[in-house]
Amino acid sequence: MPPPLKIQHLRQFLLAADHGSFRLAAEGTFRSQAAVSAAMQDLEQQLGAPLFEPGKRAQLTPLGVAVAPLLRELLSTHDRVLDAARQLGLGSQGAVSLAVMPSLADEWLPRLLERYARSHPAIRIRAIDESSQDVHRLVLSGEVQVGVAGQVPRTEEVAFAPVARDAFGLVCRKSHPLARRRGPVPWSALAGERLIGNATFDTLRNRQLGGAIEDPFMVVSNRASLLASVVSGLGVTVLPVLARPAAATGLAFVPLAEPTVERIVGVLTRKEETLLPSVAAMHALALRSLVQFTRRKGAELV
Repeated sequence: MPPPLKIQHLRQFLLAADHGSFRLAAEGTFRSQAAVSAAMQDLEQQLGAPLFEPGKRAQLTPLGVAVAPLLRELLSTHDRVLDAARQLGLGSQGAVSLAVMPSLADEWLPRLLERYARSHPAIRIRAIDESSQDVHRLVLSGEVQVGVAGQVPRTEEVAFAPVARDAFGLVCRKSHPLARRRGPVPWSALAGERLIGNATFDTLRNRQLGGAIEDPFMVVSNRASLLASVVSGLGVTVLPVLARPAAATGLAFVPLAEPTVERIVGVLTRKEETLLPSVAAMHALALRSLVQFTRRKGAELV
């Protein structure tokens, strides 16, 4: 197999061909004129015939004229591919995929995406909300690169960085009798309430919290629709602290105890897999942003 053509030689050839001057080719590539002449001889030897007319000032032979567009295309492809590779290495090009559990998708996720897109405007982002179990599955399979979810049984292939210890509370209208009680209320107080289930109820099942948790009269998975249902008086619901509604919604958040039920929320990636710089930036930002969000919502940092 013949040795590969040297990119520097192609650049010098095209400069000499374009300007009709070996001196300008040397200046344009920061080499001496003698070095450029030697490089052209080497290139001619590799191609098997002269590229410049002997004794004439950088005048192309018919072969030189014929190969110039081919070598220009080769050089252009090299430069384009090298630039794309460098942009990937710098984290300014590429794609990031992210899966987030539903209780964070409505309030926290848009802020994360806005911050990331502002600092990485050329990165393509794919974000989906799934249950914690499905977030783990998607990270494990490689379908997404970063996940944010509650902790589920650990696997050897998935790294889980815990951030928040998230307890649960009752969400009801401020006029509800339970909203006027001081301090936490027991789970048993939910007996007889019209309880609206949601995506976080998977964490609550089999905790012996009462039949209403196991079989709510209605299930609404979308957080915005869920809160609107509570505002309209359809019933009450249970959400973790990180998903507690803002005061402006007119809803109250009442901590539930006896027992206190918690979940650990964190950021997931595949173990022993070096992240692309663009993905590493998303992972680091998700950790920082989740810490800030945890403090703002009043949940406990791990």
